[in-house]
Amino acid sequence: MFDDDFGAEMEAIDTARLDADLEHAQLDAAGDALYATCDEMGICLHGVVLVVKEIPVATPRRYRCKFCRKVATQEEFNTYRTASYARLDEAGVL
Repeated sequence: MFDDDFGAEMEAIDTARLDADLEHAQLDAAGDALYATCDEMGICLHGVVLVVKEIPVATPRRYRCKFCRKVATQEEFNTYRTASYARLDEAGVL
């Protein structure tokens, strides 16, 4: 009727923490593998782009990738990103 095993709760918490740590390590490894493959294939997924200010306002706004320094419009970045995901999918990375 009463639960006299006070250590069971602590053991369950420790097990849950260990499972979370292992899952986090697996996700880190998968992310590192994805970035390494992108580097090998010359792909930048353009996660962070900054506005280029020296171009006149009359032209479409252009952005520069913080990582690979590519300069393009937002539409061009989106097109490139979609094509890059397709290449990674064909290579069996995703």
